Amino acid sequence: MIEWSSHSIQSIHIWKFLIAIFLAANLKNLPLVFHYRIFRPIIQSFFRRKTSHQLSIRYQDKDLPLVFLPCITTTYTSLLEADYNLHKSNSTYFTDLDASRSHLLSYLCHRGVFVVDQELVAEGNRGIMAAIIGSVTTSFKKEIRIFQQYEVWSRILTWDRKWLYIVTHFLQKGSVKQIDLDTHKISMGNTFGNCGVTTKSQKSKEKPVQPVVFATSVSKYVFKKGRLTVAPERLLRASGLLGKGDKTGESPAQCQDHGMESTEAIMDKKTDDVSDLEIGQAIEKERLRGMKYAKAWAELDTLHEELLREHEISDCVPIIGSFSDIAGYGISYH
Repeated sequence: MIEWSSHSIQSIHIWKFLIAIFLAANLKNLPLVFHYRIFRPIIQSFFRRKTSHQLSIRYQDKDLPLVFLPCITTTYTSLLEADYNLHKSNSTYFTDLDASRSHLLSYLCHRGVFVVDQELVAEGNRGIMAAIIGSVTTSFKKEIRIFQQYEVWSRILTWDRKWLYIVTHFLQKGSVKQIDLDTHKISMGNTFGNCGVTTKSQKSKEKPVQPVVFATSVSKYVFKKGRLTVAPERLLRASGLLGKGDKTGESPAQCQDHGMESTEAIMDKKTDDVSDLEIGQAIEKERLRGMKYAKAWAELDTLHEELLREHEISDCVPIIGSFSDIAGYGISYH
C-alpha cells in the first residue's frame, strides 16, 4: 500500500512537470494571452506623456521621417502553432500581426487619438474612437520552424482619405541591426545593416547579405468615431508626425511642417540644412511611393462581387458537395 502511494505521488509529480513544460512552451497560446498581447501596449500608451512626436530624426546625415520607421516585436513559434510539417501554420501569422500592429499604432498615434477624440466630442460627435481592421493579405516566402524565434517588423506604408496601410515583415531574428530611438542601444544583428559610423575600409570589406524574410503582410485600417470615419492624416498630424497644417486632409506636401527636436547620441539634433518643408515633401514622396502597392491591392476588393458567376443565381447554386467540419455549439445567425 505504501509502495503504491509512493509510486502514485511520483507519477503525479512527473505529470505536473510535463504539464508545466507544455504550458511554458505554449505560453502565447494560453487563454487570454492574446488579449494581453493586444491590450498591453494600448494601456501603456495611456500612461505615456501626452506629447507630440518629433517630426524626424537625424541619423547618419539624413533626416528620417518618424512616421515611416518600423516597430519591432520578437516572438517564437510555439508547439500549438505548428502544422503537420512542424512549421508555423499560416493561420497563426494573423495573431502576431495583431500584436505587432497594436504596438505600432499605440506608440505613434496615442497622442493623435486623444486629441482628435476631444475635438470630435467638441464638434458633437459621440461614440468610441477605434481603429478597425479592413483587410489583411499575406505572402509567404519561407517556413518558420517550431520553437524558432523571429522578428515582426511593422511600419506605416501609406494612407489615403479613408485607409491607413501598414506593411509587416516576418524576419529571422538578428537579420538586421537596429538602433532603438528610446535607449539608443544597437542590436547584435550580424547579417545585414550597420549602425553608427563606418569607415571606407570597413565598407570595402563588408559583403552585403540580404535579410531573411519569412513572410510579408499588408493591412489596412479605418479610424471610426462612432459611425464617423476619421481621416488617417488627421490622426497622424495630431500626433505630430506630419507637422502642423491649417486644414485636415491637406497633403503633407502642401503644408509647411514645423521643426521639432530629434534624439541625442548617434542621432544628432536636427540642423537647418534640411528645412521643414523638405521633410514634408519627403513624407509625401514616401506616401506616394507606398500608394502604388495600395492601389494594386485595392483591385482585389472587387472579388467580393465574384462570388457567383454569370450563369449562377443566388437562390440555387450548383456545388461539388457540402462537407462537415467541427461546427461545435456555435450559433447560426440569419
